[in-house]
Amino acid sequence: MRRALAALWLAGAIACGDSGPPECTGEGCTCNDTACTCVAGADCKTDCHDSACSLSCTQDAKCEGTSSEQLRVTCDDSSQCKGHGGDRSGVTCTATASCDFKVGADSSVTCNARATCKLQVGDGSTVDCSEFASCDVKCDGDCQAMCNSGAECTVRCGVDLTLPKACAQGIYACGPC
Repeated sequence: MRRALAALWLAGAIACGDSGPPECTGEGCTCNDTACTCVAGADCKTDCHDSACSLSCTQDAKCEGTSSEQLRVTCDDSSQCKGHGGDRSGVTCTATASCDFKVGADSSVTCNARATCKLQVGDGSTVDCSEFASCDVKCDGDCQAMCNSGAECTVRCGVDLTLPKACAQGIYACGPC
């Protein structure tokens, strides 16, 4: 009987996943509920496990954020940011920041103000690259990238890295326009 109860408890614990509060390590890294911040040249790592969370990196911080769910990241002030987010994630990379992210389906990424972005986005995602930013985009499935205001963009589609369709000036699609 004890073994059966222990096995049942263990199965329940595994099925629940790890959805506790985010873990943020590194000096200058703080979290308030599911919102984490990394500032002042700090080197921070935030693991949100299987919960949605947000991460803000400023003042030349070095940040890494991960979540199997929705991840919201703002990276600016010459910060260096990277990570992985699930479906419906959002990344904003601005003010000469450098970003390297892989996000799931229906995500949105904005890269502007001379930022440099290396992105892998899921099906149904959008990328907006503007204001002299540099964007290297790989679309897994159908996605759309808008490249304007002096931005430099490279867009590739699927595992074969095929060229996207040019839908209009500065608008590229992997899949239908």
